Amino acid sequence: MNETYRTLRWSTWLGWQIESNWADIRLFVLYLIVKPICGSMMLVCMFYAAKYATAGRVPAEFLPYIFVSNACYGLVGMVMFGMSNVVISDRESYRMLKYVFISPAQFQAYFVGRGLARALEGLLGATITITTGLLLPDIRAAVNADGFDFGWLVVFLLLGAVMLWACGMILASAVLNMSRSGMFLSEGIAGVVYFLSGVVFPISVLPTGLQYVGLSLPTTYWLEGMRRAITGRAPASSPLAQSPLAKWDTGELALMLLATTIVLVVLSQLFYRWSLRKAWRNGKIEEATGM
Repeated sequence: MNETYRTLRWSTWLGWQIESNWADIRLFVLYLIVKPICGSMMLVCMFYAAKYATAGRVPAEFLPYIFVSNACYGLVGMVMFGMSNVVISDRESYRMLKYVFISPAQFQAYFVGRGLARALEGLLGATITITTGLLLPDIRAAVNADGFDFGWLVVFLLLGAVMLWACGMILASAVLNMSRSGMFLSEGIAGVVYFLSGVVFPISVLPTGLQYVGLSLPTTYWLEGMRRAITGRAPASSPLAQSPLAKWDTGELALMLLATTIVLVVLSQLFYRWSLRKAWRNGKIEEATGM
């Protein structure tokens, strides 16, 4: 346990240094603020464009829906890309992955610590984005302030942290046996999950087959739970209330997220052990492809 804790602590510190040491701390803080806000503002402009094109027929509750979803989903991309990118950067750029592997450090805890550094960056970005969004009158007016539930927010954050760890370990394990072009794997998967998890539209608008795929993803339940904990339920008259998850209560969402996360954790550990053995046997841990 002491070795695991030390590995987590130092790998998180290392990850934060790698992420932040390219600029003065004031410039880096500005980057943390501007990057997520600009991404979310693009969706806000798309909402207003759609509202203008339809003569105001777009329901107002769609704005906080896409704004909160996009802010929360930033964590998914950060952690998934961060943990898988550790393999590429440490093996291909720094040529240090093999030394970490043979050191007393816990190898999996090293990946988790590096992912925590990216998760911290994503959490700061999500908090800043949501706080800034509340300054917009349309978002503030559409948010159901009475629906905010801090207790459920903590529950979904904790369950989401475990879920993101499992997702990150699956991607990192896969990249262990790939060339440096494997860095695009996490970006591609993050884009597919973004599409199927109902980030910018309810999954009810997807074809029936894709709805079932979306309902099999733990990120779908996590995002629904986060939205509900922050903004409350959508009005019964809203198109958002036609989503397959709209009739679920928050406890059911949490239980389904827990069940799918447990399955994901088991799969991630089995896949990690298999990938690590294969990578060690084939010399992939120390191989720099140079592609």
